[in-house]
Amino acid sequence: MAQVWRGVKWPWFAVVAAVVIANYIMIFQVVAQAKVVNPKTALDPFPTTYADPAVPLIQLPGKFRSRRSTANISAEAGKRVEVINVKGAGCVRHLWFVFGEKNLDDLEIEILVDDATEPQVRMPFRSFFGALLGFEDYHINSAGVVNFPNFTVKNDPLIPPKASPGWNIYLPIPFSSRCQISLYSKSPKNGAAMVDWQQYGEDVELTPLRFHAQRTIAQPASPGKPFPIAEAQGTGFLAGYIMGWRQKDHRDMVFHNSGTRMLIDGQTDPHVIGGHNVEDDFGFSWGFNDYQTRWTGCPYRHNRGRNDQDGVFYRFFGPDPILFRSSLIFTSNARDDDYEAVSYFYKTENSNVTRGYHPKKWNVIGPFADGSTFDVFKQPADELVRQLSQPDLPAKISMGMKDYAVSEMDSTFGWLRLEHIVQHRPAYPLTDHSFYARTTLISDTERKATLRLGFDNWAIVYLNGKKVATVDHTEEFETAKIAISLQKGNNELLIKTNNRMNRDRHIWVLNCAVE
Repeated sequence: MAQVWRGVKWPWFAVVAAVVIANYIMIFQVVAQAKVVNPKTALDPFPTTYADPAVPLIQLPGKFRSRRSTANISAEAGKRVEVINVKGAGCVRHLWFVFGEKNLDDLEIEILVDDATEPQVRMPFRSFFGALLGFEDYHINSAGVVNFPNFTVKNDPLIPPKASPGWNIYLPIPFSSRCQISLYSKSPKNGAAMVDWQQYGEDVELTPLRFHAQRTIAQPASPGKPFPIAEAQGTGFLAGYIMGWRQKDHRDMVFHNSGTRMLIDGQTDPHVIGGHNVEDDFGFSWGFNDYQTRWTGCPYRHNRGRNDQDGVFYRFFGPDPILFRSSLIFTSNARDDDYEAVSYFYKTENSNVTRGYHPKKWNVIGPFADGSTFDVFKQPADELVRQLSQPDLPAKISMGMKDYAVSEMDSTFGWLRLEHIVQHRPAYPLTDHSFYARTTLISDTERKATLRLGFDNWAIVYLNGKKVATVDHTEEFETAKIAISLQKGNNELLIKTNNRMNRDRHIWVLNCAVE
């Protein structure tokens, strides 16, 4: 028996064999093109990485072992107590502490990860957990810090009347080779701790960002200089901060200090964030009220009247982190009140970057009442420029019938701050006036260079007594690049600038570098 296939008679068994061979070829091609699937991977429902709920910019590995380390704390006076000391890669996810006594003022916490020679955290224990300025324990319910005081329990005789709260931190603390958390106390302490952490394998890629915390305190602060909240050098981001105040200046509401300032990336790409008033920067209106959310809140407030208030407030930047590539200077304008602040940030270790030469020593003269309009600002001041361009400056500069003092100032990361040169009340930066800022640029040779100048509103630039540029940044802080010619040796750089209300709201800073 034969069959006809494509015009040729074939035996039936040959046709069957051809069909079978064709099917095997097709199956082989499909298998060859298919990817090899690991059954374990195919069944794993977890992502490779996930965003931390409190700090979404920290991406953590999805492959881990959940661990918990517990410690009974019996601290002797002057002795170090180790809460956890683990090696390998991991991330602390939750810290919890409890103590049988309320007085923890002499207790400090230290956190050191990887091969750092200095701890990333070393400060009073209560401050780290947001209990500031010695105020009575209070409840905090934020994304990063949660405290549960037990003073509301009054009908249980077994609860020590002086027991401290349950102290909780939910900010991630990643580490690649080691994590060590310790306590120090000048007097005996008894308590307990739990550390929930994730353990990673050697093949897991971990973020290079490491947790840091800083604490600053002033009792009282000075209106003559900004109160520092955080200062960091390198690449990283600000995750949040907690700030407390105790009012001592009763002439005005405590909130009227014109808010905070962030000076970002002064060495590489200078830009700024200007504040409003202190309660506005935390999202409140017309003062503070006892409200708390994940990202911002006021956990403590003592109102004795319109001009006599104490309080604590927090701001975590989960949805809108503040990134910095080379540095961050974060400050608040201040009054004669007590301030304490704790900032939480992450940065990549050994990531310091500087571009160009940043002069550090400056002389500032002013204010002059010629900054109201651009035309007035540009009017010639030849005699003043001549005096300010001399190699040696006198202690005061004369202009007309008036003498002006010469202020000596230092810059940090290229930033020169002018808002506190003149004291005023309320504490809003001066407007419609100008200042002259002078520094010396040193060059080994006669050469061409680029002056990178960041400022807001207007600037006139003089080099060795000659005007080289007039720049208009009316709307906001911007950076200009100006071609200059340096002579061998000392070169006197003079910058006239002013500040008016715009999108950045009274920044009153210069940033200067020679590229």
